[in-house]
Amino acid sequence: MSEEAEPETTAEVVKSWNVPSEATVASRIRSNLLEAIGEGFDEPQFVADLAVGPLVIALGQLEVSLAEAWRRIDQLERALARRGD
Repeated sequence: MSEEAEPETTAEVVKSWNVPSEATVASRIRSNLLEAIGEGFDEPQFVADLAVGPLVIALGQLEVSLAEAWRRIDQLERALARRGD
């Protein structure tokens, strides 16, 4: 069993987040947080506050995209059903 060192600093915690490389928005949020931490804004509560705004924006964009996908799926299902008639 390998023992990984527990992150000790706020920067180490943020760096330890396993963000998929394809997740461009999440990667950008993580990068911006690391930049802020590098500039001295490393208080954990402040970092959490900095993360909330971008996460809410990303969640909103995801919600809109998902609703559009549902509408499109519904349209496609109706079109397929008409073909089957």
